Amino acid sequence: MTLKQQFSILTGLLVVTLLAGNLLVTVMNGRDYFQQQLNGRAYDAATSLALSMTQVDAGDDVQLSRLIDVLFDRGFFAEIEFTRVDGQPLHRRARQALEQAPAPGWFINWVDLNLIAAEADVTSGWQRLGSVKVTSHSDFAYRDLWAMVRAELVWFAWVLVVSLVALQLLLGWLFRPLKRVEQQALAICEKDWQEQQDIPRARELRRMVLAMNKMVRKLRSIFEEQSAMAEQLREESFQDAVTGLPNRSGFDRRIAHVLEGEGEHSGILMLLQLHNFAEFNQKYGRQEGDDRLCTLATALSEWLEQHQNALIGRRSGADFALYVPCSDRLQAEDMLQQTFSELAAGALSQRQEASGEHLVFHIGAVFLQAQHEEIQPALMKADAALRQAQRHPEARAQLYGEQAGNQQEWAAHEWQSLLEAVLEEKAIELQFMPVVSNRSDELLQFEVFSRIQWQQQTLSAARFWPMVEQHQMASAYDLCIVEKVLTALVQTDQNLLESGKSKPRYCINISPASVMDEHFHQKLTELLSQYRDVAAMIALEIPEFALANMESALARLALLVNAHGVTVGIDQVGTGSMAFAYLQRLPLDYVRIDGSFNRGLHKAQDHKFFIQSMVQIAHNLDLLVLGEGLEENSDVETLRSTGVDGMSGYFFSKPMADLAQAQSWKMS
Repeated sequence: MTLKQQFSILTGLLVVTLLAGNLLVTVMNGRDYFQQQLNGRAYDAATSLALSMTQVDAGDDVQLSRLIDVLFDRGFFAEIEFTRVDGQPLHRRARQALEQAPAPGWFINWVDLNLIAAEADVTSGWQRLGSVKVTSHSDFAYRDLWAMVRAELVWFAWVLVVSLVALQLLLGWLFRPLKRVEQQALAICEKDWQEQQDIPRARELRRMVLAMNKMVRKLRSIFEEQSAMAEQLREESFQDAVTGLPNRSGFDRRIAHVLEGEGEHSGILMLLQLHNFAEFNQKYGRQEGDDRLCTLATALSEWLEQHQNALIGRRSGADFALYVPCSDRLQAEDMLQQTFSELAAGALSQRQEASGEHLVFHIGAVFLQAQHEEIQPALMKADAALRQAQRHPEARAQLYGEQAGNQQEWAAHEWQSLLEAVLEEKAIELQFMPVVSNRSDELLQFEVFSRIQWQQQTLSAARFWPMVEQHQMASAYDLCIVEKVLTALVQTDQNLLESGKSKPRYCINISPASVMDEHFHQKLTELLSQYRDVAAMIALEIPEFALANMESALARLALLVNAHGVTVGIDQVGTGSMAFAYLQRLPLDYVRIDGSFNRGLHKAQDHKFFIQSMVQIAHNLDLLVLGEGLEENSDVETLRSTGVDGMSGYFFSKPMADLAQAQSWKMS
């Protein structure tokens, strides 16, 4: 029951009590008045009749009857009786003075007028002839009392209605600040720090509103301080101060997660070095050198934005490292040549005005494709290719000469035909990685992975997805994967209902290109409407590093899918460069910490502190925090202590191809 309803009921009861008491007093006073008047009228009538009878012979019954009838026929008396001294009566009685009952029976019984019969002696001289007894009729009194009560009840009813209406208007005006405070509190839950500008005049309400505004400012300050602290930690630990790129530690951490994880990887690792950069600094000054490094970093970053999951970092001085996912060695060679051409024709082609010189650069690269690979041998191969390129005085790029295994390679047009055929046949296989709750070891989610089978080869997303993006098929593949998941859920959802288990969400990664594609938004909405019964069981994930250029598009997409019960999360948190304020602006449900922070977590206090900061920020915004890529028990225990909500990785389970098996999976 609301406070407004309680006030209304209390006021109604108070008014009814006051009116009932007033009515009771009025009725009782009226009853006493009518009772007194009726008894007085009966006494006057008895006295008058007795005087009239003294003029008539006591034996003349006809004349006496006429005198009684004259008085009785007026209708105001219930009984008139003349009793002679010898005891013979002469009387008239009336049962009802009115044609209809003067009032309800319960009212008559409740009021109950106490009428006393008035007596007077009839004499002739000094001789007593008899006595007259007159009793007033109560019907008229009951009628008038009942009419008065009805009028009072009607008046009281109007007073009650008007009072309640006036009370509702008054309470509505008084509670307006409370409604705004409620909206303000709900806005805080939605990460919107609203302050009330309309301050009420009532002292108590004014204090409450000012206190809420103060709390909003405090919470906003706490959130901003936590975000700034986490961002500062990320910058100091993993970011180069000059270029803003990941430093050696940050790049090695992320590339180690890619190469040393249990999942398959496929990409090209490049090491870029500016020739004689130390001499350039001494000759033209450190500031000029820093400006040239920043120009190079900007050019590399802009070019690599076209490639999802690409990594870039400044390892030291004039040394840069890049990792770009690609499908095979042929694409790796094309990627190396594109990188070299982009730099030679762009950032490193401009001549230094003061010297008329330009910086010479060399690139050494190695194509990496395996299930598990150590980072140091990979860097050594790329470094060997770099040394080979540096044998030439002019700019040059060199790919490490070792052929990667016996993997079949396809030309670009063959890849396109392959991908179109897979898309037409919907020949995408799904795998499901369980996400376990940190508190109860129950299933929270499944991460959905995809792969394709072609010509007796199993191609993981690490191999085929770079070609999907190159041929601009990301939106079509994302829709196909979403449809495959929804179709599988329709087939298994009934079994899950019968088992009585809770329904975990199935988290699907979508590419930045899909987020920016309005046609994808429309097709996805149609797909979710088609599978409305299971649509609320999926979630969409977007990598953090891609948020910078698509935040508004993601917000529009989130609003569309939220209407179908689909939630949105951010994946690979910690790999982007955006301030964490986006967590407040976007309608998110969870964030997933990048696995590179979790690998070797028990030995990295800076990683642990960063995750704890993220947990505090996210929990303040009612977001779940999940960790991925866990393979060691020591890392699992350390991550548990940070307060995350869920964890996943090969430590718990490998990805499962059978959805029914995944749904019945239990923590061992």
